[in-house]
Amino acid sequence: MLLGRVNGLRPAQKRRLERLSHRRHPEGGGAELLCLQRLAAEARELELPLSLVVDGRGLTRLLWVGPLEQSGRLIERLPGSERRQGSDLRLITCVGRKPALEPLASEALVGLDLEPLVWLRYPDKAAAWGRWAAAAYTISQEEGRPWALHREADLAELCEAEASPAPAEAAADNARLAPQAGPERVLLLALIGEDSTTSERDIAELEGLVRSAGAVPVGLIQQKRQGAAAQAFWGDGKLREAALEARRLGATLVVTDRDLTPVQARNMERLVDLPISDRTELILDIFAQRAASGAGRLQVELAQLRYRLPRLSGRGQSLSRQGGGIGTRGPGETQLEKDRRAIARRLDRLQREVQRLGEHRARLREGRQGVKRLALVGYTNAGKSSLLNALTRPAAGEEVLAENKLFATLDPTTRRLDLPDGQGGLVRMLITDTVGFIRELPLPLVEAFRSTLEETLDADGLLIVVDLADPAWPVQLKAVHTILDSLGSHAPRRLVANQIDRCPAGALDQARSFDADVVFVSATAGLGLQHLGDVLQDWPQSA
Repeated sequence: MLLGRVNGLRPAQKRRLERLSHRRHPEGGGAELLCLQRLAAEARELELPLSLVVDGRGLTRLLWVGPLEQSGRLIERLPGSERRQGSDLRLITCVGRKPALEPLASEALVGLDLEPLVWLRYPDKAAAWGRWAAAAYTISQEEGRPWALHREADLAELCEAEASPAPAEAAADNARLAPQAGPERVLLLALIGEDSTTSERDIAELEGLVRSAGAVPVGLIQQKRQGAAAQAFWGDGKLREAALEARRLGATLVVTDRDLTPVQARNMERLVDLPISDRTELILDIFAQRAASGAGRLQVELAQLRYRLPRLSGRGQSLSRQGGGIGTRGPGETQLEKDRRAIARRLDRLQREVQRLGEHRARLREGRQGVKRLALVGYTNAGKSSLLNALTRPAAGEEVLAENKLFATLDPTTRRLDLPDGQGGLVRMLITDTVGFIRELPLPLVEAFRSTLEETLDADGLLIVVDLADPAWPVQLKAVHTILDSLGSHAPRRLVANQIDRCPAGALDQARSFDADVVFVSATAGLGLQHLGDVLQDWPQSA
């Protein structure tokens, strides 16, 4: 099969190339020397590199005319079904007049997608003294270097079958790069700033989000940039490096630590040649997995549709088809426009349902008038659910889910708490466990979950829970206050410092500097709960 820059070829040139594409090579490895020499003569005449893809039987599956980086995913251009593509391919390239034989940049990426047992590369003519330099490369396991030199020798020597790596050995190396069964493998792409501590904390949080989504982070690409580029946050060279690293590690998805515009996401996907998800899309995916109630699923779907609507363009060829049938003749209507209209109708319906949900929650809150209402708020995974379980002591099987995961709890849960007043009576109050916050909370989530967040906004007092065992808790506390202020919350706030049995000693004094009336507890160890109960009897009325 002949592909590439074939439109400008003369008929005689095309016939010669087609004859070369029908030549058979040794089975199991190597190449026919005469065929490669004639291929070099054609490359000299055309002033273009030429590449052959040869299978294990020695049959040429494809002859590509021109630079390999212009071929896209070469494996998808091979004739035949996916079952026939095989895992014993050889790639042979006459590089033309290039002085260096090592595959670099986008060309190296194309070769990785093909996953050949060996990549034989040679120039379009021999040296003055008759030696025809050539080099055989295999896929490398070394970070930052996609291809490793297997052997460098005269072209005639490398054409021998025994000069190629053993098929079993090369196949084992390639198998390490193949997509692994099980959790999705994710490559992280991060921008770092001047403060290394802040950058490390943000990257660790991104890793936690990936794990909470059920995926496995397998690598990290970092870049330090003063200002974001218009087309993408990361430079083209760094994105090509990410593409090579993703192929080396077998990653199937790239997740960025920055929110991307639709244009930026499309530009990055074109360079990396893998799906790109930003931080907001990752959080939305976690919420979709965690939503257990009908209200939660409703709000998550609304947030996802609001996020995806401007990103429909370019999501596959099906979105650019023209409609057909009576009434659609002429310019017609693109599939993209149909999908946008369908999503807009769905958004309108979801918004009406969310509005009814808000009205229902408002009626529930009206029925609780006269009872003190408190809300546990804080950064995700700060221990709010564990504290609610420790305070209310629910029956077995009725506990709020408390796991060491980001956003383990999505739906708000309200529980009754009766505390002795010291005079033989009880003080009754309601405590609500709310969805956790995170820095730079995505706007689609804030808008979709406004009816849920109203549980926080209408509370008589807010207990802000922080995890003192997390070194980043001061930054997390600041983010929580920022989000509450942006939501227009005016309820009294009280700091509750959790995990006092696991935190460093200096964290206690640091917490007092933020709030002199801080309450220290350990939800898992049961420490400080009696004191917290005493505080809640008189707060926030006395505030």
